[in-house]
Amino acid sequence: MNIWAISDLHLSLANPDSRERFAGRWRDHVARIEAHWREAVRPDDLVLVPGDISMARNHRDLQPDLKWLDELPGSKVLAPGNHDRWWNDVAKIRPMLRRTLSAVDGDAVRVGGVVVAGARAAPLPRDQPTAAETAEIDRGLVAARSAIDAGLALRTEAREPLYMLWHHPPFDPFGRPGPWIELFERHEVSTCVYGHLHTQDQWSRAVQGLRGKVRYHCVAADAVGFRPLRLASA
Repeated sequence: MNIWAISDLHLSLANPDSRERFAGRWRDHVARIEAHWREAVRPDDLVLVPGDISMARNHRDLQPDLKWLDELPGSKVLAPGNHDRWWNDVAKIRPMLRRTLSAVDGDAVRVGGVVVAGARAAPLPRDQPTAAETAEIDRGLVAARSAIDAGLALRTEAREPLYMLWHHPPFDPFGRPGPWIELFERHEVSTCVYGHLHTQDQWSRAVQGLRGKVRYHCVAADAVGFRPLRLASA
């Protein structure tokens, strides 16, 4: 089984919305993602999707996007991003998910023998955080701790890989670690996948590869050429 990741799909099949107004590279992005996905991902593979899945504002408009995802090869694990306004509570999300879809938000699942944790990440500001930003960071830290604890409980052996879905970059724009990095290190998260970044300047400064004990990958769809990034074989 191969493990892949891609985020920031920004689906809007119920109410089509052209994202090329943001950048030309987004032209026909859904068709391009589907073509690359079907070319690379096999039915028994696993695809991690850390946020900004759908631009739907309610569960009704979400249904075509979930159907599209379900019909693509592989099992998929989803975590929320800042644009997933339809994601009101993971307990309410899970009953509507189709056969190949799982969800994590402050917890973890085991899919195909792989442990995947995830949480609604918090953004890190460039400057001294405001009181509201500090409160959001604190909530993110609580969610990260809860997700990791759930992931550790699902491990069948001490050093089994643990994948973390975390939508916002876990480091700030200057490469300084967020407070959750210490948790990732201490509990031996093996790989953290994130997205949210959509410009060349942001990609050039993003923390990628092995940092400490953890491997980090920015998998925003446009950052990876609208094709799932292969992380490992399990």
